[in-house]
Amino acid sequence: MNPLRSVAIVSNLTKSGTGEVARILAEICKAEGVGFRLTEEFPCPADFLKGMDACFSVGGDGTLLNILDEAIDHEVPVAGVGLGKLGFLATLPPDDLKNCLPPLLKGKFHIRRRSLLGCREDGGSEKLALNDLVIKSGITGRLGRFSVFCGSERVADYASDGIVFSTPTGSTAYNLAAGGPIAHPEADVMLMTPISAHSLTSRPLVFPSGISLRVEGVENIADPHVSADGGEAFNVVPNFPLEIFVSPKTFPLIETVDHSHFKVLRNKLKWG
Repeated sequence: MNPLRSVAIVSNLTKSGTGEVARILAEICKAEGVGFRLTEEFPCPADFLKGMDACFSVGGDGTLLNILDEAIDHEVPVAGVGLGKLGFLATLPPDDLKNCLPPLLKGKFHIRRRSLLGCREDGGSEKLALNDLVIKSGITGRLGRFSVFCGSERVADYASDGIVFSTPTGSTAYNLAAGGPIAHPEADVMLMTPISAHSLTSRPLVFPSGISLRVEGVENIADPHVSADGGEAFNVVPNFPLEIFVSPKTFPLIETVDHSHFKVLRNKLKWG
């Protein structure tokens, strides 16, 4: 890759140690002759990534997910400096930046195009997610009832706490906690996993990226709640049915040249 000339640094001060790590990042950029723009405002200001060659997200996976729309809109690849507890996205180690950052600034990195899920409500409003889209009943503790269709064909009716629709990137997040499978991040698929389904035969499903799913709410006491990467998907109650699909847009994620997906899985999940 080409050497980086100017980078944005987004520091989430709600995470302990981020201020010091951001300072080290800035010092290394200065020493390497790379221009930088630093903010400790979180969420970061609008258009903060505009015109940048790359962005360094300092915090956990939530910090990186928060700048998703900015990165997509301005086509700026993002590298995460991990200070969270479990994060799979923020892969740069904060305690080894003086060794791993200079080669990256010189262009020794890969950009991985991670797939995104789209959720479109009846009427046109749309939200993207890098990890997952989650649909739940509108009242905590109440059973949700949903019907899922693939095209014109009904897939199944679900009586459950909700349904997780996940990308391969998000397969190690809520999807995994709900009993879903882990997918390689380069797999061109969408995962669907019911949450605490009231049927032992309600199992996770894997769909190819070219299809579109339709979700209808059935006999729910309250309006179902929809989240995207853990945040509100829509400012108001969405209109059902919802369309869930793999977006033509992608998220540009920076990985070091020696990054290993399976090493991350072994370390994070404590595999042997």
